[in-house]
Amino acid sequence: MKKFLIFLAVLLIALICLAGWYFKKGNKVYAPTLITQVAYLCDDNKTIEAAFYRGETKPVEPGQPPIPTGSVKITLRDGRSFDLPQTLSADGSRYANSDESFVFWSKGDNALILENNVEKDYLNCTVAPQ
Repeated sequence: MKKFLIFLAVLLIALICLAGWYFKKGNKVYAPTLITQVAYLCDDNKTIEAAFYRGETKPVEPGQPPIPTGSVKITLRDGRSFDLPQTLSADGSRYANSDESFVFWSKGDNALILENNVEKDYLNCTVAPQ
């Protein structure tokens, strides 16, 4: 009887440890990492404040394009702000909302904003002098 109770105690401890490991493993939360913050100055003294974040790297099949996982938080001079996920781009870094009605694109020292596929309010944006 004593051996049976010891066996049950060891089994119970092993099950508790296994359950703790299993649930801890499944609850990993990835927090995006801030890469840099950039201020852009556009025509008519309009500004864009951008904070760029790196997302979790996702594996892809050989020969497939990378899966963009970054994001940007932008604040416009008119008070609007957007949290935009990164999207595929052949050149530069492109970020867009789900219906692509708002797109922020940056390449080198330049940025542009498309609203409903038109560049209209934030024109000729470049990194602001420090």
